[in-house]
Amino acid sequence: MLSKGTIWWRMLEILPGALTWTALLLPIVLSFRTPSIVAIFVITFDLYWLFRSIRMVVNTVRTYRYMRHDLRVPWHEVLASKLPTETKGIRLVSAAIKPRQIYHVIILVHYKEPAELILNSIESYVQSHTDKKRLWLVLASEERAGQTIAREVSRQVRAKFGRSFGKIIHSVHPANIAGEIKCKSANATWAAKQLKVMLDRAKISLNQVLVHNFDSDTRVYANYFDYVAYKYLTTPQNQPVSFQPVHTYTNNIWDVPALMRLCAQSSTLVFMHNMLRPTRFHHFSSRSDIFQTIVDIGYWTVNAIPEDSRQYFDSYFFYGDKLKIIPLYIPLRMDAVLAETYKGTFVNQYRQLRRWAWGISDLPYVVSRALRDKQISWGNKMSQILRLIESHFSWATSALYISFLGWMPVVFNTRFTQTVLGYNFPIFTRYILSLALVGLITGVVISYLLLPPRPKHRSSWYYLNFLWQWLLVPIASIFLSSLAAIDAQTGLMLGRRLDYQVTEKAVVPQN
Repeated sequence: MLSKGTIWWRMLEILPGALTWTALLLPIVLSFRTPSIVAIFVITFDLYWLFRSIRMVVNTVRTYRYMRHDLRVPWHEVLASKLPTETKGIRLVSAAIKPRQIYHVIILVHYKEPAELILNSIESYVQSHTDKKRLWLVLASEERAGQTIAREVSRQVRAKFGRSFGKIIHSVHPANIAGEIKCKSANATWAAKQLKVMLDRAKISLNQVLVHNFDSDTRVYANYFDYVAYKYLTTPQNQPVSFQPVHTYTNNIWDVPALMRLCAQSSTLVFMHNMLRPTRFHHFSSRSDIFQTIVDIGYWTVNAIPEDSRQYFDSYFFYGDKLKIIPLYIPLRMDAVLAETYKGTFVNQYRQLRRWAWGISDLPYVVSRALRDKQISWGNKMSQILRLIESHFSWATSALYISFLGWMPVVFNTRFTQTVLGYNFPIFTRYILSLALVGLITGVVISYLLLPPRPKHRSSWYYLNFLWQWLLVPIASIFLSSLAAIDAQTGLMLGRRLDYQVTEKAVVPQN
């Protein structure tokens, strides 16, 4: 049986890094002896990249249109009207639960972030249209951050928002619990277990509770909570569902260095693309769930860093591939990476991307669960496993293939340039990649459209910075994104564990 500590588990940890390094080194080696094979592979890869670019254009444009539409709908008024109770003969949740019975509970996880940042996030929850009596806040603090910080944040929150929520619950996650590692989800799980005790005492059904697992910088639009409630109430009964909103890193986007702006806006574009790809659409960062589903899977993981992807796989195996992740087109507004210094900002950005790339460490866990599972077909399970490998492999290698490795045959084998294929190879690749620029141009336009209003301390000329920053795409994609993924996979391959590092969040003064 595959279990942690066995040779098979270790081999699965080695596999992703081994595949990536083989893919990076093999074109260089083969370019000396068989450059034509490398050239054909690169042309094929470039054609695949062109197809991906076109598909990304279509998906991001469609997602943007959905976002504009759903943001304009007064969902609190929709909930006040008569909701359908069935569709095509299928009973909906609204037949058993009414809008006035829904509770929204925000679990706001924080560590040492500035109180001002947390208060700004909570202010957005207070401004929402939903009934505040059924809006609860769980302030999830960490003991290791210091009791003084936890008490002071709680005091400020209660002083400013004490009457703005149905309940404010302060949870302090103890340090050094056996079996736990230092990670956000251990704190969230501790808070969620305390929440369950309170709900049980109040005899509130867990199916009536929508729990929102938010980072400290997560802000909402005024109609977000009612929107999630509507989506839940109009789903079929007995259909396990989860709700994943798109993230726009716009809270501080006007004050973030160009390279980090680029990373933030690119992440949003990729997320928008994946929202229309059901096989690629997984849990990520801040998200919303029916509390019953979280309890069913044993809450969030307490001993793994990729807690969002782990939630997906735990739900996948628990519900036998019946869980449906519903995309939410009203975005959550997050902070782009910003520290007190440029160096600190760059380091934090790299660490954040490496932490996201550490999701490949789920591979042995997923294979282990797949071997024990008796509900899901092996074809379905193999698709999950292969997609996990492919997505992280592509993350680590694509930018390097486009920028460098594709030119290895003509760099290391001058005789190859004298052949018909060798002579035309650079022409083919340049032409294909030029066509793929349609994806970049579309990304630039949509990123402009997603910008929040210009703050007073920025002139109109500052908009130009959001244009020239895209010249930094090769730097961001190689030296931040690809290298972070390679670092994560190499560390896993060598048995070097990754510690959870909280991203520093500097606060920009408000206008």
